[in-house]
Amino acid sequence: MSSGEQVSYRSFLLRLRNLAKKALDQYGLKGMNPKFKGYSGNGLYQVDVPLARKSEGSIPPGRYALRLHQPNYMKPEYISSEMEWLSALRRANISVPAPFRNSEGNWLTVVEGEHTPPAHRNCTLLSWVEGREIMKGVRPKHYKSLGRVVGKMHEQSMHWRKPEGFARPHWDWEGLYGDGFDYGFSAIEAREAIPKKYQDEFTDVLNRVDEAAGQLGKGKKAYGLIHADLGNVVYHRGEARPFDFDDCGFSYWMFDLGAVIADYMYERDGRNPKIREALIEGYLETSPLAESDLGYLDLFVAARFAQFMFFYQGNIVKYPHYREEGEKDVAECAKYLKSTLRKLK
Repeated sequence: MSSGEQVSYRSFLLRLRNLAKKALDQYGLKGMNPKFKGYSGNGLYQVDVPLARKSEGSIPPGRYALRLHQPNYMKPEYISSEMEWLSALRRANISVPAPFRNSEGNWLTVVEGEHTPPAHRNCTLLSWVEGREIMKGVRPKHYKSLGRVVGKMHEQSMHWRKPEGFARPHWDWEGLYGDGFDYGFSAIEAREAIPKKYQDEFTDVLNRVDEAAGQLGKGKKAYGLIHADLGNVVYHRGEARPFDFDDCGFSYWMFDLGAVIADYMYERDGRNPKIREALIEGYLETSPLAESDLGYLDLFVAARFAQFMFFYQGNIVKYPHYREEGEKDVAECAKYLKSTLRKLK
């Protein structure tokens, strides 16, 4: 079949499930029943290994997350490096998903299907993160707990000696808005396609981020390996547990915190200033932060919204059928970008 074949979503998911089963074979989990949990580029399956099950590999009984990674997004070496960092975070007693190697001792499992799409997937297996995602009723105590965990991750990152060959994207100016990361569309075309009514504010943020980058530099006190998408967190007995490290990469510490606040504003329409205070308070309990660094926080909140605008506009360029939905996404992010910019005036 040709790579351009059109199939129904149901047929696509059936084919994806067959790939999931093939992946489980490589972990000594042949015959396990993967339960579909969602598809957003990555396919996610829940896998329950019962106590009576004897794995042919080294996977003990328990609950796992099997990810079938989005094609042409993260390079294989990026995915393996994500697993390396998760393993190191676990050794530092930070509650993140535990990665598992396949029967051949590799972090990355590659499966080939009989149909296109999907013909080829890179897969990883991780422990299931127990906890509750809080969309409504979120309180400052939740963000204080999250701040503590972010601080612990930054401290680990700052002092961790990365293994040879470790590679993750850089979410600096080029990675956020340029050609430093390949989203599959022209960066300059996406930037220039931002509607005129938003272009001044969008360009202002990009210029400010460029200026801040020159001021901060990329030394350990300002820049290192971060999660970069900390809207992905559940809470268990008061403890924040981040998951989905798919976008982790090198960036400014403040960008990680800025992304948290941007998520609170965008996903929860959050307006409570105590949330921000709690996040910072929790962070300071586990990682030192200069007062001068906090002066950049609102800029990196705006930088996150600008990144989303760039991404959504690029997808409009790449996928014309996405235009109506994409224009709404760009407009929503522009609203929050503009309100954040007012704090920087």
